Amino acid sequence: MTSIEWANLKAHELRALAANNAVVIVPVAAMEQHGPHLPVQVDSRLVTEVSHRAAHKAQGDRPTVVLPVIWTGLSEHHMPFGGTITFDYQTLFSVFRCIVDSVRRHGFTDVLILNGHGGNIDASKLIAQDLTLDFSEMTVVAATYWLEAASRLGPLLEDQSNVLHAGEAETSMMLRLEPDLVDDSDLASHRTDADLSFLTTGEGSFRWRNLTAVTANGVLGDPSTATAAKGEQLLEASSDAISELITNPFTWALTPDLRGEGTGDVPFRR
Repeated sequence: MTSIEWANLKAHELRALAANNAVVIVPVAAMEQHGPHLPVQVDSRLVTEVSHRAAHKAQGDRPTVVLPVIWTGLSEHHMPFGGTITFDYQTLFSVFRCIVDSVRRHGFTDVLILNGHGGNIDASKLIAQDLTLDFSEMTVVAATYWLEAASRLGPLLEDQSNVLHAGEAETSMMLRLEPDLVDDSDLASHRTDADLSFLTTGEGSFRWRNLTAVTANGVLGDPSTATAAKGEQLLEASSDAISELITNPFTWALTPDLRGEGTGDVPFRR
């Protein structure tokens, strides 16, 4: 099987991948509390797995290579529960800028920021925007794996419509990948009703709150419905969606410029 892990390849092999127009996946996640039953590595472990599976699936249509996961993200809202390492936005952006600039200098032009942590969703979009402005010759796409796979994941779940923090989906995937790290002795007692409206106010406005405003134990949802078999289905569905995103030419299409000669007899450019 062709290696898709950047860290396991040699420099000349990576130069060859750049010459072959390979996509570079930069996974990003978190190191944060996941309730009484899951280890703090959950988000990083899961997005790494989805990245690797997606890259293998994409190989026949588009060469793809996966960088090591950025294992720390924006997790300030988890800090009160302990066990959490967090960046601020400026640090996360600086890390991404250095990584993507390095990739650019080696000749790669298409980068997928693949996010595996809810607290990084908005930041990933902004990072993709800012890096595209900084490196205009590149296409930088931001995706959160469970949002890209939303229509596929919902039918597989009993308690929730998509991935929730430390709930059915994440517990299932960890039971599949790292069962020895899951304490499944009393999962039913960890259930917390997942009402994410605590982040909103008014007709559609946002206010920041940490997770203590909605959960007593750091869990959102019901992990007792988790199974390893379900976890495998979720991982396959997620990596299918990301593979299709990578191999779709529209994802990497050049930005059109629809400006004409000008308006009001004044040109846009000379």
